[in-house]
Amino acid sequence: MKKIFTLIVTAALCLTGAAKTADEVINELEKDNGAMVIRFNKETLATQMAKTGNKDLEQILKDIDNGCVVIIEGADKAKTDAFNSKTAELDEAYEPIMTAFDGDDRVKVLGRTEGDTVKDVVVAVADGKNCVLVYFAGSIPKDKIGQLINNKTINF
Repeated sequence: MKKIFTLIVTAALCLTGAAKTADEVINELEKDNGAMVIRFNKETLATQMAKTGNKDLEQILKDIDNGCVVIIEGADKAKTDAFNSKTAELDEAYEPIMTAFDGDDRVKVLGRTEGDTVKDVVVAVADGKNCVLVYFAGSIPKDKIGQLINNKTINF
């Protein structure tokens, strides 16, 4: 019985250790691929939203505490493949919300939920020329996730 319990605990630790967070992947993309990373917090979002005067967008973004945008411009095939490989490492820690392909273009949306609240959202886009990852952390009600991820809020 001890051996079985030890084996289960060891397997669980191995699986937990293998699952990467968005922060880990972002740091690796920045270090390994020279990605530009723009970090923001609730105050930064509020300041920028006040400048736009867009009350609808301001209401949608109020549930976000912080996040960042990762940009790799002029990505060749090797950098695009590395980006897709790194974002694939998030599949163990986050639930898939949506994936779409159009030729070489790829959009992947992942999330981490607690009950009826989405705690993290990762949007990864690769189009063969550029790679972009947008990460949000906060307490976003599940019924508002469609408002957060659409062509009015994220435009590539």
